[in-house]
Amino acid sequence: MSTEEPTPKPKRKWLRRVFIASQVVLGLGLGLVIAEKVFADRYEGAFPHVNFYVEDPELGVRLEPGATMKFRLRNNPLSTINVNAQGYRGADWPAAGTNPGEIIVLGDSQVFGLGVNDDETFSAQLAAITSRPVLNAGVPTYGPPEYLALAKELLEQRKPAVVVLTINFLNDAFEIDRPNKDRHTVWDGWAVRAEHAPTEVRQFPGRKWLYSQSHAFYAFRRWRHERGKAELPDGEEQVDLGTPSEGRFEDLVVTSITAHAQHDAELDQAKQALDASRERISEVDEELRSNRDQLDDLVREASEYEFGEFERDVTRGEPGDIVDEDFGEEGRSVLLTAGLIRKAARQREAHLQKLLRKQERKGETQAKDLIQAEEQLLAERHALREQIAAGVPLVPPPTSVFDAYLQELKALCDEHGAELVLVALPVDVQVDASEWDKYGVSDRPDMSESLVLLRDLVDNAEQHGIRSLDATEALRGAEPGAFLDHDIHMTAKGHAAVGGALAVRLASGLPVALPGGGLPEGLSFVPARDEWSPTEEVNVAGSTKAGCATQIEGDWLRVRCVRKDKRDGFGAIELIEGGTPATMLVHNRDGLTLTTPLTIGAPVTARFHFAKQIRELQIRWPLGDDGKPKFVGTFVDVEGQPKVQEPAAALAPLCTCYEKTAQEFWCLETYPDGEAHQCQESCGGLWGDPALIESCTRSFGDNCGRLLSCVQNDPLTAPECPEGAVHAFASNACFAACDDGHPCKSGTCTPWQGGSVCAP
Repeated sequence: MSTEEPTPKPKRKWLRRVFIASQVVLGLGLGLVIAEKVFADRYEGAFPHVNFYVEDPELGVRLEPGATMKFRLRNNPLSTINVNAQGYRGADWPAAGTNPGEIIVLGDSQVFGLGVNDDETFSAQLAAITSRPVLNAGVPTYGPPEYLALAKELLEQRKPAVVVLTINFLNDAFEIDRPNKDRHTVWDGWAVRAEHAPTEVRQFPGRKWLYSQSHAFYAFRRWRHERGKAELPDGEEQVDLGTPSEGRFEDLVVTSITAHAQHDAELDQAKQALDASRERISEVDEELRSNRDQLDDLVREASEYEFGEFERDVTRGEPGDIVDEDFGEEGRSVLLTAGLIRKAARQREAHLQKLLRKQERKGETQAKDLIQAEEQLLAERHALREQIAAGVPLVPPPTSVFDAYLQELKALCDEHGAELVLVALPVDVQVDASEWDKYGVSDRPDMSESLVLLRDLVDNAEQHGIRSLDATEALRGAEPGAFLDHDIHMTAKGHAAVGGALAVRLASGLPVALPGGGLPEGLSFVPARDEWSPTEEVNVAGSTKAGCATQIEGDWLRVRCVRKDKRDGFGAIELIEGGTPATMLVHNRDGLTLTTPLTIGAPVTARFHFAKQIRELQIRWPLGDDGKPKFVGTFVDVEGQPKVQEPAAALAPLCTCYEKTAQEFWCLETYPDGEAHQCQESCGGLWGDPALIESCTRSFGDNCGRLLSCVQNDPLTAPECPEGAVHAFASNACFAACDDGHPCKSGTCTPWQGGSVCAP
């Protein structure tokens, strides 16, 4: 029997090594899990950056449908972000075409609502206030090119009623021509600046989770980043003040301020020119009077006083005026008629022609020079009247850097039957200077001048018919607390303020666009009182029988039927056909007058109701031998009982003014040579628009000359119109501007000078 001990079996060292390794791995894994739990708890499961981007070849990035995360920036409140099945924030969108009045809101991270919950964005607030379906299509990192592309996509897919474009003044001005695909790329679910993205990525199982979902690994990377050894995702909105080659934020402000200064200077220059024209026209009137006095003195002298002061006064008078003729101890009063005025005018002209021939033989030019000077002064006066009547010319306001972009986006919305609405969103430090404090900036730079950029944008947009909101005042009203701490994004309070302001804006229309001043080509203002020639009458059949004087000056017709004796009576005047808003009808105790612009080819019919007879003035335009329309006027008797109406009471003070300034009379006794006795002041020749009496009286009170000019549609004395109304049709009346959003309360919305007004 052997006593040797058995040989022991060799130990399996590899098992021990495996066991030890397993313990190490288990320990490390447990440590990582614990570390992940610790960091996740520390940050309450939140990240300070969106971590669910996916690449898009056109837009640079999109949001991963169905993604969700908790989000927190610094010490701001924790929020939860949910991405719907369509890849946008919030609950799933309903099927296209099932949402009447649908609103889509475009924008970047401000619209997306970084730092607030889904139901706290201003899109959600807008939906709650208006009870309309509002879809939040804001995507962080997007800029103007992406808003446009997304608008096209969603307009085609959903046919919304309204598209709200939100311009973020932090950086959108510098991204108009910088597509997001050139600015950002996706790195493990994060959006990073293209220049910071790694050129090569080593793939391994679990990489996406590790890099986008692990709080512990994010903390590790952040630790390395602080030591300059690793890159982190960019903040969602970095302050992009441009580059030297592209221009900087300050450049935009300086450019806008310069443009406004130039605009104001041009406007001031135009106003000064208008004031100078008003002063000059007074000087021209004085020069005309002096010029005529000199010429009449030469004519009197050349006629050896056969053409005397009496004849001179007759040529300067109007029918109905009384001129006293002095015969030394005796004298007489002469009631002027058109015939007497024409006779004196022919006498003056004969002596003037004789004088011109005499001076020409002597080589003198004094009379000729005075005539030419009068012609030049009259032409200058006419031009000055037209310039003053046109008012201050329209000086286009400065345009925003977004002008062409807005026009393109509006055209796209119009094409799809949607309204484009604009929100101009300021930067926090533009809203309130105290926002600088959270960034540690103690000197608080003044940003007030930069607000001109928002005003330019809103004004520019509304010129293109885009309803717009400058959110600055709404956000100021929400301060303090409208913006996150150490960040430019809005708080729930700020979002609520913008949502409320936008709801109010959507409930109101655009300001009505006012037409331009002046008149369209082919129309003219009514001649002034002294521009109607008392000696020239147009041939109107039956006017003498009717007792009426008819004149045409330019393209204006004036008909005056005035009292000749006490038996004459005047019942009414009415326009039956034709005319314009500038047509003027006056019925007073001493006469009937019609003053109206004429349009070739347009008939005019007016009825004059006298004491015992109705006479109808008919203006027609038959073709002449040359094939062109020619003026034909006729007074015809109309059967029926004349209307007997009392003159409007408002005419009484106007008649008093007319009697003071016109010095018109009718006389109980008149003789063929014009001598008259028992004369009374007359208001018969008064012409104007009685509807203007109230507004003209408010403007000129007891100034009879200006009051009469005002009611006679003289554009130099047009009263000011209330806001939203303008002068039009060569009338001093004020016409409310109108458009599709501002229908007329009365009358018809009629195109006028680049806009429209409510015409009767």
